[in-house]
Amino acid sequence: MESSRESTSKLDLAQNCDHEIKENFESKSEKKKSSSENLVSWTSALFPSLLILYLSFYSLYKTQRTESIDDAKCYATCRISIAESIPTNVSFPGARIPESTFEAWSRIIERAEKELVIAAYKSSLQGRHVLSDPHDFHFANEGDAIFEQLKEKGNVIKIGMVESFPPKDKGDNEDGNILEDLGLIERRKLEMKRLTRRDGKMHSKFLLADDRHFYLGSANLDWRSLNQKMELGFVVEDCPCLGKDLRSIYDTYWELAVGHSNTQLAKYNSENPLKLSIDGAETQAYIASSPKPLNAAGRTWDLEALIEILDSAKQFAYVHVMDYHPLFVYRKPRELWPTLDDALRRAIARGVHVRILSAAIHHPELGIRFLKALQDLDGINSNGSVQVKIFKVPPPSETEAAVIVRDRRTHNKVVVTGRSRCCWNFELVGPLVSQLASVFERNWDSEYAHPVVDYFEYCIRQRTASYCESVKDPKLFDNRKY
Repeated sequence: MESSRESTSKLDLAQNCDHEIKENFESKSEKKKSSSENLVSWTSALFPSLLILYLSFYSLYKTQRTESIDDAKCYATCRISIAESIPTNVSFPGARIPESTFEAWSRIIERAEKELVIAAYKSSLQGRHVLSDPHDFHFANEGDAIFEQLKEKGNVIKIGMVESFPPKDKGDNEDGNILEDLGLIERRKLEMKRLTRRDGKMHSKFLLADDRHFYLGSANLDWRSLNQKMELGFVVEDCPCLGKDLRSIYDTYWELAVGHSNTQLAKYNSENPLKLSIDGAETQAYIASSPKPLNAAGRTWDLEALIEILDSAKQFAYVHVMDYHPLFVYRKPRELWPTLDDALRRAIARGVHVRILSAAIHHPELGIRFLKALQDLDGINSNGSVQVKIFKVPPPSETEAAVIVRDRRTHNKVVVTGRSRCCWNFELVGPLVSQLASVFERNWDSEYAHPVVDYFEYCIRQRTASYCESVKDPKLFDNRKY
């Protein structure tokens, strides 16, 4: 979580389609008496943050369907690739780097011929909203370019946006406001607290063009997500099957923003994934989301997908998250939320080789202790292992601006196992799995990854290391009353 004020921030792991999942392994909501109705969801690739909605929704069930003509077409036309953001001054010598998030977004926007819809936790593409020194404006060049591209597109096609509200930090909603005021987008603000009477956030991040091309991943509609943070996402093109499925999630957000429920049937799920051919290999894919009460009938819930992925791991499980907190951090008193932590422990006990990469952004004095406890399980099964590292993006050499230094972090949310990978509410089986594993291993072996025992000693206990995270400047918060 980013602060006690944010309380929950969702959707970052399965599809970033959770509305409550905070940016870390945090759970923030009430438990139901029946475990099958537990509404916990995650985001940051392992960050639960529960959101209870008092609406009438369906429970998950198997859907019966037959292969359609659309499925057959998508099998041949759908393309899926990886997009990544790597901060300036961060390098991985000799590694193959995927397409940049900036390039992927630009192409998705350009390919939109009739309509573009966006789910955004924030809209802060222009650095001028928060950068006070003109010498720092160049950091936002890519964000400025995307903003101008959206302005141009808004004059020729329909653009819709659902954005989380209220903003947490200064500048978070400014570009959405500007585009709406110019009449270039139709926008609704999704205020989860108003719907639930509890804190919560719509934390999804996706751009969808013509219901057939989309980006779905960890990157916010924010200049920092293009060159200051580590981000990872999927680019799906010429795939109306998954595009229409993602559109149904967007439509749910759109209706919830004005207090209406939207009940649709999810065509693809863990029981009935879409079958694809990606780079000549058989691949299966589906979109999952959270929280469970918002899911359409037949939609796989993030939490169930993640647990199934971890429980089915046979050889290895790689987990990359921003924060790791198996707690209801903001309850008083705090409560343990062990669901995902237990799944990792089960994998370790089975002899799976488990590696966890995490940042230490929010409440590191708590999260690092839980990670260290997992590290201490190394050796309980001679067939497997568990290793934990903390990934620290170094500060840029040419500025000391707090708004830049603090936000240089890993923001990835990924779980990769020997059989599949799940993140941002998106799961697939096929050749991209090895690519995701390679990205993880590249990060793991880099100079930016530090053993958790060292981080605990030198950043939590002594705070003497050069790679410790800085404390957030309270001036960065948006303290206006909404």
